[in-house]
Amino acid sequence: MKITIYKQTNTIKRILLFLAIVITFSLLWYSQQIVHKLREDLNNQVRFYAGVYARAAIEESNQDFSFIFDEIIRKSSIPMIISAEIDKTPTAWRNVGIEDTDNSPEAVSTLEKIMVEMDSANEPISLKYKNYNLGYIHYGDTKLIRQLITLPYIEISVVALFIFLGYMGFQVIRGSEKRSIWVGMAKETAHQLGTPLTSLLGWIELLHSDLPDNENVGEMARDVQRLEKITNRFYRIGSTPTAEQISINKTIQDAVDYYLRRLPQLGPGVSIEFRSENDYHITIIKDLFGWAIENLIKNAIDAVPQKNGKIQIVSGLMKNDKWLTIDVIDNGKGIRSKDRKNIFRPGFSTKKRGWGLGLSLTKRIITEYHHGKLFVVESKPNEKTVMRIMLKAK
Repeated sequence: MKITIYKQTNTIKRILLFLAIVITFSLLWYSQQIVHKLREDLNNQVRFYAGVYARAAIEESNQDFSFIFDEIIRKSSIPMIISAEIDKTPTAWRNVGIEDTDNSPEAVSTLEKIMVEMDSANEPISLKYKNYNLGYIHYGDTKLIRQLITLPYIEISVVALFIFLGYMGFQVIRGSEKRSIWVGMAKETAHQLGTPLTSLLGWIELLHSDLPDNENVGEMARDVQRLEKITNRFYRIGSTPTAEQISINKTIQDAVDYYLRRLPQLGPGVSIEFRSENDYHITIIKDLFGWAIENLIKNAIDAVPQKNGKIQIVSGLMKNDKWLTIDVIDNGKGIRSKDRKNIFRPGFSTKKRGWGLGLSLTKRIITEYHHGKLFVVESKPNEKTVMRIMLKAK
């Protein structure tokens, strides 16, 4: 059973992503259209200046028209360089970040580079009047145009940052709400189980006194103890349980033994094997960690075939002995790639009768209570699926 909310969530995410892309490109396109229009106006303005410069220069002198530069160009905000006709050596400039009186080789070299950049954006305009060509005007974008070009990117960055902060805040709030729901459900479940368990323990004591040698009474007592253990686990959810350094191998083996006693009913052809490179002692919350291992084993039992199902639990150190890994390996039906992100979400299950809480609870136990990791290493249908727990090996 797959909860349709996850399909809807993915659809909503795709729609929002598509809308974000459309808005971004629309904003960029609109700003570029404005920039293009302003560049056209700038080009017309420079052409008008060029005509005035050339005509005035011809009327005054064929060699020197610096007065035009002093009287007109200085009053313009357009970055502009005037070059000679033949070698295009800069003869005058304004608004390019270099003093117009600086004729040093370094300044000229810099001006030539600026001219190349200007020419890549705007074609130089010839200072031509009738049959006379006095040089060229190289011009760049005004400060307003440059600001307009960068404005959309600044706006997109600010909006993206706002969305990111909002998303992170939403995630924190949602995570807190989820934890509250988990804690509330766990406490209420433990409370509801407490009263009948107390009564059952009393009845078993009476039965045991009347039938001290009856094996069935002993089995009933073990099952009730199991229920009591489960109740204690629920009580620990949401509290601050005490961690202790114990043999993790024994905790895993206890979980394996619990299912080995029930394999004839769960799957007569299923085998469970636990092996470890060493007997590791690590700080864990025994009851909760054992619960996580049991959930992974139960999940593997549900996935493997009933005739030749194989489940292996393997522990060892990795990454310079900084991490202890516990792999639960099975030859079951596997996990599809598109489901790997969802299997740890509450309510998601591929089983017809599944509630989708086991793996979600297991991940919370590993990540929140033990500060570890739980993820799918690999999954090949009907061949091999590996679920890995990673704990810091202090």
